[in-house]
Amino acid sequence: MVLGFSARIHAEPATFSLDKVKRGQTGYGMTTFSGMKPERFTFEVVSVVHNFLPKQDIILVKSDDPKMQVPGFWQGMSGSPLYIDDKLTCAFSYGFRFNKVAIGGCTPIDYMKKEGLGAYRRATVTAATGGGPKIVQPAAATMSDWRRLTPTVDPQAALDALGPAHRSWLLSAPLPEPVSKPAATDGQTMQASVPLSVAGFSAPAFGQLEKMFGDSNVVPVRAGGSTSTPPKDAPSHFEMGGAIAVELIRGDMSAAAIGTVTYIDGDKVLAFGHPMFQTGETYAPVSTAYVHAIIPSAQSAFVMGSAMTEIGSLTQDRQSSIAADTGLRTPTIPMDIAITTTAGTHVVNGDFKVDLLANKFLTPSIAGAALMNAINYYLPDRDDVTARVESTVKIKGIAEPIQFTDYLYANDGAASVMGAVRGLRVIVPLMLNPFVPVTIERVDLKVDLRFESNYGDVKELKVASGDLVVGRNMVKVLMQSYDSKDIIEEIPVDVPKSLAGSIVQLEITSGDAAKLDSAPPTDFPSLIAAFRKLLPGNVWAATIYPADEGVALDGKLVRDLPASVQDKLHPQSHTQRAQAYKPIARTVSPAKRVIQGSASMLLRVRAQ
Repeated sequence: MVLGFSARIHAEPATFSLDKVKRGQTGYGMTTFSGMKPERFTFEVVSVVHNFLPKQDIILVKSDDPKMQVPGFWQGMSGSPLYIDDKLTCAFSYGFRFNKVAIGGCTPIDYMKKEGLGAYRRATVTAATGGGPKIVQPAAATMSDWRRLTPTVDPQAALDALGPAHRSWLLSAPLPEPVSKPAATDGQTMQASVPLSVAGFSAPAFGQLEKMFGDSNVVPVRAGGSTSTPPKDAPSHFEMGGAIAVELIRGDMSAAAIGTVTYIDGDKVLAFGHPMFQTGETYAPVSTAYVHAIIPSAQSAFVMGSAMTEIGSLTQDRQSSIAADTGLRTPTIPMDIAITTTAGTHVVNGDFKVDLLANKFLTPSIAGAALMNAINYYLPDRDDVTARVESTVKIKGIAEPIQFTDYLYANDGAASVMGAVRGLRVIVPLMLNPFVPVTIERVDLKVDLRFESNYGDVKELKVASGDLVVGRNMVKVLMQSYDSKDIIEEIPVDVPKSLAGSIVQLEITSGDAAKLDSAPPTDFPSLIAAFRKLLPGNVWAATIYPADEGVALDGKLVRDLPASVQDKLHPQSHTQRAQAYKPIARTVSPAKRVIQGSASMLLRVRAQ
């Protein structure tokens, strides 16, 4: 008789209830010291600490086992099952820094089962073709949850954020609210830590990951990688005490949170004994993992491991544990980065291919870190560089992808400005939009880097006659090059007849820094339409702001309204359907170089 997958792995484990735990009881735990096979170690109960976390007790334990004497309890051991009378009692989960003996906290299995084995709320699963594992998909029936839980409720603010970029974008992109943890690192407080096993990242990109996760339980460590071709003896199922990896990025670079499996019942798996981000129902690929070694440390030992075979999906990330389901698979977002660098006549072509976790909080930041890493590999030079970046974002259900062309300049290497790439920045308003759940199918980036200083810093505008005329005007823009030389370009400015005799403000800037000329989005189609109106970075945008107001009505612009109508639409009486809006007139023309900065001035339009 051939046993089913669930029966072959494990029957439901017998458990030892918390109310029976007493000081001095002894037992054994299972964890993976190296390779893929869990080993036994002994422990003794020190005490039960009540209400260690909100409505959660922990069991304080120590181990005199010779295997534990050098490393003590380590980061990545979290989730290791501990048994009393051969019954599963708890999962090791909390340790001390700078500890001299192996002592720490253990989360009772009762709490883990209560929080981790509940029903799924915000996602559905659909059967995969061929009878394989089911695929996690957003549920249409959970639209109210989507709107309630999405932090970005102002789509116009999200669009505005696609304007001039700041170098801090990578770190300011939304991350899950960090789990509260003590600031003390003197070894006096028990802490939960999840080692993020990082491979294929340069030192600057690794530093960005450290800053990104600095306030969370996740601690990036240079500790291994993943492989697209697991070894023949790689485990095809989880084992209690075996290593488990939650994958955030994989491929030519990788990052996976490593912990230990506590409990298995059929397809249901519990691990860690504490949260990763404590984001509740959360989906991510989970895989088996290989433990290279336990690295002893005077501060806190950690595991050096690599993700191996994907065999399930994360489903819960809660106070007492994470939970996974081996019958599910979570789709990832493929991202291809193609890079061309040119120095004189020498041309270098290269690429990185990665799969990103599809998560509205984490995806933008890890995508930015991946691009920064690719740039650092092919162009680590801290020198003047001009970059042309073509980015394409394919969205499920949208026939035409969203495309951007950005022109960027930096005097300290290209990696410092990669946060300005709108193909990455657009992921934030897409995944955090308040209208519908969005599935990003893939992201493609083509980066052309050149060691040159072909840019102009806008200083001032010059209008020959001192005012504008209806029709076409040629305005001179004074710029300064990198070597402080003056550059003058003439750009066209078209003035509509309706502005004759009025005072207007003229603003000159690059296309990718220009304010979007669109009504605030009212639904997802109007949000996508607004994205498509964003200008590329290789054009001038000459914008005229008149004194008169128009109105944005149900996502459409109505210009040149009578004063009586405008009065009714001022902030004290406007509704969500109709909002006062400042109309603009814009002329777009090609630019000869990367444009930095902007300039504006008040001008009169001659009466006809």
